[in-house]
Amino acid sequence: MKVFALNDDALQKQVGVFRYDIDKKQFSMSILPDIPAADLPLSLEIFAANGKRELGNEDVLTWLRGRICPPGRQNINSILKEHQLPEYDEFSMLMHTMARCDKDELYLAASMPGGILD
Repeated sequence: MKVFALNDDALQKQVGVFRYDIDKKQFSMSILPDIPAADLPLSLEIFAANGKRELGNEDVLTWLRGRICPPGRQNINSILKEHQLPEYDEFSMLMHTMARCDKDELYLAASMPGGILD
């Protein structure tokens, strides 16, 4: 299991916990309960405002796919080669950006001092 803190530079704090189960190839995410929905970026506010702070694989994939290069992109083979990836994999693509994108100031970080949990 890989576990990351989901941080927001705009708020200057952690807003959630992002998890990836390596064996099952499944994502999950928790939005911290003490963060008001209105303070979250729109991509997370939509969930939190509807009372959904525990996100399963499908919801996380929807969120994630808006942050990484899609598999059908025209020059995907060049991108995979640049990242030294033999094939498209959402988690591997995510690790190259740590979930940063131009839509908001969210990013993944090691959730514990000393690194990512394995």
